[in-house]
Amino acid sequence: MGTALSASRCRYHPGRDGVGVCMRCRTVICPECTTRFDGINHCAVCVAELTRGVESQRGEVGMGWRLAGALLLYGVLALGLWGVLHMMFFW
Repeated sequence: MGTALSASRCRYHPGRDGVGVCMRCRTVICPECTTRFDGINHCAVCVAELTRGVESQRGEVGMGWRLAGALLLYGVLALGLWGVLHMMFFW
């Protein structure tokens, strides 16, 4: 019976009753530790990991746009150089 009582206590606040379970790590948590992320209960540790993942995805998207911009710039420069050379030799 001691196991059932300790299992219903908040992992981060052992003196408090657990009212929910983090749906990511399955940890019992109290109301203060419960955060809804995308409509699902999560503990603070999992929310930090989830938001870190979102931030890194944003960084990857930003890198993609920088790469696309650099490729576009090089393409325009190459086309301009081709045009200049074409005018010099064929006009």
